[in-house]
Amino acid sequence: MSQLPVRSSNRTDSDAKRRKIRKGTHSCWECRRRKTRCQFDSATATVCIGCEARGTTCVSQEFPDEQPQTSDRGLSQRLSRVEGLLEKIVEHIDPNPYTTGRVGGRPLIPSVSAEDDLDSSSDTLRSSAAEHPPVISMFNALREEHRVYTSPHQTQAGVISALPAKHAQISKLLHAAFPSQHDIDLVTAGASAFFVVTFFNGIDGPCEPPSSVSEIPPVTSHPALLAKRLLQVGACMQKIPTAAIPRNLDSKEPFRAQMTRFVNLVSDLVASNDDLIGSVEGLEVLNLVGLYHANAGNLRKSWLALRRANSVCQLMGVDKWPDQKPLKSIDPKSDPATRSRASSIWYRTIFSDRYLSMLLGVSTANDDESFAESYRTVHDTPTKRLEKIHTVMTGAIIKRNLDMQRAAARAISGIGPSDSFFGTTQAIDCALEQAGKSMGSAWWEPVEVNLATASPAELVHAHAHVMTQMGHHHLLVLLHLPYMMRDPKERRWDYSKTTCMSSSRALLRAYLVFRHITDAAAACRHTDYGALTAAMTLLLGYLDPKLRSRDAVVSHQRAEDRELATAIRDMMDRMAEQDDDKLSRETSDIITRLLPLTDVDQMASGMEAPVRLEIPYLGTININPVSRRTPRQAQPGGGMVAPLPTFYDHGEYAEEIHVGGAAASENSFATIQGLDNLPTDPSLQPPPHHVPSTFLAAMGEDDNYAFMQFEPDLTSPYQFPDLAAEVDQWTFQGFDANFFESLFS
Repeated sequence: MSQLPVRSSNRTDSDAKRRKIRKGTHSCWECRRRKTRCQFDSATATVCIGCEARGTTCVSQEFPDEQPQTSDRGLSQRLSRVEGLLEKIVEHIDPNPYTTGRVGGRPLIPSVSAEDDLDSSSDTLRSSAAEHPPVISMFNALREEHRVYTSPHQTQAGVISALPAKHAQISKLLHAAFPSQHDIDLVTAGASAFFVVTFFNGIDGPCEPPSSVSEIPPVTSHPALLAKRLLQVGACMQKIPTAAIPRNLDSKEPFRAQMTRFVNLVSDLVASNDDLIGSVEGLEVLNLVGLYHANAGNLRKSWLALRRANSVCQLMGVDKWPDQKPLKSIDPKSDPATRSRASSIWYRTIFSDRYLSMLLGVSTANDDESFAESYRTVHDTPTKRLEKIHTVMTGAIIKRNLDMQRAAARAISGIGPSDSFFGTTQAIDCALEQAGKSMGSAWWEPVEVNLATASPAELVHAHAHVMTQMGHHHLLVLLHLPYMMRDPKERRWDYSKTTCMSSSRALLRAYLVFRHITDAAAACRHTDYGALTAAMTLLLGYLDPKLRSRDAVVSHQRAEDRELATAIRDMMDRMAEQDDDKLSRETSDIITRLLPLTDVDQMASGMEAPVRLEIPYLGTININPVSRRTPRQAQPGGGMVAPLPTFYDHGEYAEEIHVGGAAASENSFATIQGLDNLPTDPSLQPPPHHVPSTFLAAMGEDDNYAFMQFEPDLTSPYQFPDLAAEVDQWTFQGFDANFFESLFS
């Protein structure tokens, strides 16, 4: 039978044992240990409600606590001390998370910097928690309205005292990586610094002064601030062509080696450290790492950095954060009025992610389109609004492409049709057409700028204008690319073919204007991928028999297109020679290989050798605009190998091919070299309207591929490069394979 709780009534020698307590204290020892309110049913009750419910002895604090000191008792005391320390820490970090306006009688400032955040911690926090910063720092990074006001004249020395020792060491390493102040002043001169500070908020938005890029933060600064400035200096260096590099630099290290060292150091020490990126500077660091790799041609590393930025933005709530409340900054000199806004960082992250995802043929990080809603674009310039529409359409094109691939995979299994997306393509085209018309015809005229007299702001405006023009035409090309190589006898594909050709011409002309403004190979690298897409599309379009006619109008247009493609090739040659740029050199090589397709006389007489395009880690595409018979080799047993199926050819079905003795039809299509020697079971041959799942299967199965042969790389089918191989190991990063898969989809 359990013992009833009793109030201790042992009053022997009570005067000696009675303790002096604070007036008004009525709680018992057990309630004090449990940190609960000690309440009684009535004024005459001798046992509190808590002890009665728990079945424990109720001893007033007037008398000593004579409970035996068991091991459980000691553990309880230690836990109580830990709870007390945690309460003190919480009180200093966030005194009252549910009350805004005042804390401890002092006013709160809605936007403060690192001094407020770091120096408000107590000695207890610095001694016990400095080496182990709280995990919640990333997720609580935006709650600046709860920071305590500190004097604006507080020195930076007070900040570093609160930094963990390991973070202070990171700051020292980053600070030591900076070039000399003399070198920084030289590389940040001109429009490059203006472009860097306007990267997030836009040309017409609030931004830091360009001179801030050249200021080296003190060694005691937060690592994220040092990393941001180091990457900004590197971004300025990327925009300087080799011929324009200042000759009186203190450092003798090559520019490219310096930039690589900067970004590798930041990636290892800051961008991958969850404790250092929970601020506006941390988000800027992640995006600047992605920008560097994109301009360097490392598309996959850039994509990975942007995916991390996207994830951190969502964990911090940046996608929902209002612009009226500045994000937390760890820069003591940061001005909330010029700080990067939450909506700007979120949009820049989405824009960059979607563009790279489209080039690489992967899905987007998210489907958010709130940045393009009318209430968010009301204060944007027309060019900015058009760019946001482009970002929405980029996501739509990516979804369409991925759905087409999945549908093709289902169709090859006999589940359903694969080509039900032409309506989606037309809807996207209509949206792009309306957006383009909203700009007015004058906006689409070639951009003109006087490089000798233009201010940095005018140069950046010109950059944005011409790049948006190119982006519009690039989307149109990629939108209609899957329909460009369809049967020329079917009129419904004519609009897509015409759009691909005309948009490619417009994009290439705009590219020449852009490279007149800046000819640094690593400046705005995405324009080079757009130019390569347009050049390949334009030249491959001349496989269409209608464009090989000798009609005067067609001949004139063909000559102009050849001249335009040649100009692009020469521009790539100059950049390759000037900056020793591998991507420009290989782009020039591809254009050179495709240029013979515009020579009607050479095509009519038969080319000595087919056009060969080597796709790394995939195979080689041979293009010969002269229809040739593909002989079949007899098997040792005397049987014939079945060719790939024969389809609609020049308005008529090719004659049936009988396995076992009948020769292949003259209209049969090219086989996949390396696989045509394998014996094939006739019962396994696909029906005439079989839909290939990928462009590898499509080669030789459609009328427009009669002049193409694909040689798969069978020597090392699984020896792909590293996941994030750089441009030196994988020049086009898989962009070229994605282009041809879309072309043959």
